[in-house]
Amino acid sequence: MSDAGGAWKASPENLAHAEAVLSATAASGALYRDGLGMIASENIVSPRVQEVITSDLHGRYAEGLPGKRYYQGCEGFDDIESLGISLARDVFNCSFANIQSTSGTVSNIGALKALAKPGDKITAISTADGGHISHARMGAVGLRGLDLTTYPWDVDRMEPDVDAACAMIREVEPTLALVGQSVFLFPTPLKEMADAAHEVGAKVMYDGAHVLGLIAGGQFQDPLREGADIVTGSSHKTFPGPQGGFILSNSDDEKFHRKLNSAIFPGVCSSYHLHHVAGKVIALAEFAEYGAAYAEDIVSNAKAFGAAMAAEGFDVLAE
Repeated sequence: MSDAGGAWKASPENLAHAEAVLSATAASGALYRDGLGMIASENIVSPRVQEVITSDLHGRYAEGLPGKRYYQGCEGFDDIESLGISLARDVFNCSFANIQSTSGTVSNIGALKALAKPGDKITAISTADGGHISHARMGAVGLRGLDLTTYPWDVDRMEPDVDAACAMIREVEPTLALVGQSVFLFPTPLKEMADAAHEVGAKVMYDGAHVLGLIAGGQFQDPLREGADIVTGSSHKTFPGPQGGFILSNSDDEKFHRKLNSAIFPGVCSSYHLHHVAGKVIALAEFAEYGAAYAEDIVSNAKAFGAAMAAEGFDVLAE
């Protein structure tokens, strides 16, 4: 509503709604400012990233790839995204990067669309063993209509039973072997499983959402060097950027690159939150500068926290 002079006015009821949201937002910020956040999938971003994700880009649209847009006036954003693709290739040491995805799960949906068709067989880690919900029938795997078989699990080692898993891959002969978890403490025995998958003609997809910053910082396994054909991941967990996702590959096959890009747009995204993409680009530049030290600190802090918890009498896994 507006008054006769054109000034916007709101009813007391709607003003109260806005004030309630602002109050709850401030309370949430205070909780994390004054306490210790224990949700491992959350992170914070730098002031520069915060600045760009609240910029004019939050209300803008772009479809397609840099230089190949469906809208006019995207030249400035083309420069941003092109820089981000280049930085992602450097930070993750890969030949292909798509930085448009709006989350890790959206990256997974896009990758599954590119790599498999409905009815194809897929192998993955059960959600009961730490696999992400998007790897399950109730998630992206089911949405794509894939035939899922989960890997045998070594409870004591908290990882796939590598010999049994490799035997299962050879028996099932999946189109896609999916590894990576949302709950895990140790690297996946990827090389052995990738070798088995490639023997039967399967592609290997590694979901690195929760460990992507550790991978890029050299503090975890290196899936693209251990047999993964593509890596998907989030830009806001151990990688300290805004919410969003990545798809990465070391393939030099331009046709494969086009297939991955097309799976994101027009496959699962139209426009794709340009303010968050710009934030990713700044986060990538920051990570190129201090990412190795950042990842090392994550590990050091986790070990120190685990030791302190153990000293207080808590049972700590992998102390």
